[in-house]
Amino acid sequence: MAKAEYRSAVRSRVLINAALADLLQEKPLEKITVTDVVNRAGINRGTFYAHYQDIPDVIDRLIQKTFNAIRDVLSDQSVAFDRMPRVLLGQIQNILQSDLSFYRKVMNSNASAKMQDQLVSIVVEYMLSRKSAFAVGRQQSFEAAIRFCAGGLSHLYREWFAGTLPYTLDELTDLGEQMILRVIHDE
Repeated sequence: MAKAEYRSAVRSRVLINAALADLLQEKPLEKITVTDVVNRAGINRGTFYAHYQDIPDVIDRLIQKTFNAIRDVLSDQSVAFDRMPRVLLGQIQNILQSDLSFYRKVMNSNASAKMQDQLVSIVVEYMLSRKSAFAVGRQQSFEAAIRFCAGGLSHLYREWFAGTLPYTLDELTDLGEQMILRVIHDE
C-alpha cells in the first residue's frame, strides 16, 4: 500500500508549479533560475531540491503528470471506435479544466512546445492503438490522417489558450471531435 503524502509536500509542489507558471509569463524558460522560483514560491532551496532536480525537471514532471492522467483513463479498450475522439478530447478537456489558469500560462510560454509535443504524441498513440478497426489496406493512410489531425489539434489548443479562437473549451472539444471523425472517415 502506498504511503499517503504529507500535505506540506503537496503544498510545496503546488507552490513551485504556480511560481514557475507565473515566471514563464515574464521570461523564457531557459532564463528562469531555481532562485527565481523559490523566491516567488516563498520556500527555501532545500524544499525545491527535495522535490525537483532543476527547472527542466519541474516542467518534465508536470507534463508527465498531465499526460499520465490522460493515459490512465484512456487505457479502457472497450470504447467504440467512433467514440474514441470524444473520449480522448473529453479527457484532455477535463485535465485542462482542472487548472485552466496554470495551463494557460504554460501554453502561452516558450514551454508550450513540450506540452504540444506530448499532446500530439498521446493523440497519435491512442488512435493508432485502435487502428485495427480499419481494413488493412487503409491503415497507412489512417496513420497519416491521425498525425495530421493531432498536429492541427495541438495548434488549435495553443491558439485557444492565446485567446485567438472564439470558442469555449466545450466547443473546441466538439470541433476537434468532428474534425478527427471527418478526416478518419473521409481519408
